[in-house]
Amino acid sequence: MKVKSFLSKGKNIPYEFIEEVKRIVGEKYVSEDERDLISYSVDYWLYGVYKTQFGEIPAIPSAVVSPKNTEEVQKVVKLANKYHVQITPFGGGSGVLGAAIPFNGSIILNIQRMNKFISLDEISQVAAFESGIIGTNLEKELNYRGYSSGNIPQSISCSTVGGWVSTRAAGQFSTKYGKIEDMVLGLTAVLPDGEILYIKPVSRKSTGPSIKHLFLGSEGTMGIITEVYLSVHKTPEKVIKNCFAFDSVETALDMVRKIVQTDAKPAVVRIFDKDETERYFGVVSKRGKYQQAFGIAGKILTGKVSPKVLNILTESKNKISFEGMEKLVGKVAVIFISEGDEDFVLLEDRVINKIAEKYNGISIGEKPVDIWLSKRFDVHLGPTILRNGGIVDTVEVVSLFKDAPALYKDIIESMSSVKGAVSISGHYSHFYPESACLYITFAGFPKDQLKYYEDTWTAAMETTLRHNGSISHHHGIGFLRKPFMKKELGIAGEKLMKDVISVVDKNHIFNPGKLVGGKDEKTVK
Repeated sequence: MKVKSFLSKGKNIPYEFIEEVKRIVGEKYVSEDERDLISYSVDYWLYGVYKTQFGEIPAIPSAVVSPKNTEEVQKVVKLANKYHVQITPFGGGSGVLGAAIPFNGSIILNIQRMNKFISLDEISQVAAFESGIIGTNLEKELNYRGYSSGNIPQSISCSTVGGWVSTRAAGQFSTKYGKIEDMVLGLTAVLPDGEILYIKPVSRKSTGPSIKHLFLGSEGTMGIITEVYLSVHKTPEKVIKNCFAFDSVETALDMVRKIVQTDAKPAVVRIFDKDETERYFGVVSKRGKYQQAFGIAGKILTGKVSPKVLNILTESKNKISFEGMEKLVGKVAVIFISEGDEDFVLLEDRVINKIAEKYNGISIGEKPVDIWLSKRFDVHLGPTILRNGGIVDTVEVVSLFKDAPALYKDIIESMSSVKGAVSISGHYSHFYPESACLYITFAGFPKDQLKYYEDTWTAAMETTLRHNGSISHHHGIGFLRKPFMKKELGIAGEKLMKDVISVVDKNHIFNPGKLVGGKDEKTVK
């Protein structure tokens, strides 16, 4: 996988286009300022972040346009067709795969002004939002009224509901509440030809293939989502937290499988392998103070960066200590959160305890769950390690339960074998009666950072495919995973997806160079 050859620089677009766009959205909402162009040139894709921090911008947009509503988006899109200007939509910029990189000098269509709570139907429990609302603000609006979306991704403070839909996102409470495709009842979108599409919010219909699902995971290639209708639920009456320790990932996986194949639907189920258990809960045997204070991060940094940086990173964290901590040493931790109606939650908790006991799980109590809740949005280490010569990133894949143990073993081995690897660890965080999502964190201090990065991603993708897994569970495809889509979908599947995109977007206006190869792929250099 070679990323460098696909990066592009900005290009000049017609002066008349910019002037007409200014009349549509207002002059202050169209920027060609270099600082804005650089700010919107990358999302959170590690490659883009890496290049940018060393003064190399992967792809420069021609302008940043910020409309305030569906009608303004429609007018801008029609104008883009007239002048043959390509558009890359930009939500919160939290994507980690390059989906928001503005290839071919496309303009950025920034949806952050479209950030309003529209309505709440309390009888039907359906809420409507503009697509640019940030996740934390969406939850605040609902929580104030006694409701929640149930979609709480790690990126909730910097991702938008439109972005959730576009990438088929999943939150940390997904085992009970489902993923974004289970929550979206309807939406409004502007199509590539400028027409407005409205999909009415109902739970299900039998009116041909689902048009709604064309937009779930489309990553801005099918249209610009401007409004979203979500199924919401009341805030829980009762919450019970639990943690158990097991000897192996395989045992923990089988135990969780037994639980999710009953009627139990805990909101949170997470299996941490032994390295991740150290990382989150600070449990160690004889690994030294940095590892004890920092888990995996200590292992990455010890001996790899200056003592000054080590002190900054380790002394900023308090040593974790709690009753029963020693029971997690050398173990695999599994945490549960059950929430909802009190009677159902109490029953679910009994089911969890009964099955965990059958698998010889050691009960730890709720303290590890509280620790995870306090740290679950913490992603500050990535840029710090990057600046000090290292690489750290995450990969999420999904497989059937029958394939999960072998996939876990082989993906850890294949990623660890890449030259420069320091630490590879994993956890499971999304479950179905049939499947489990494996989330890998990898880190290294190689001589060639980008080669290590590319080789490690390739190892992860190819190993997943060998075990009949899917190459992405909830982060999407973007640019990084695109080379693996032919193997993922098959030749016929990839062709079908290309054909659908080409029919919907005849002028190749929307988000060039993403998802699957298209007519304009050769121009993305």
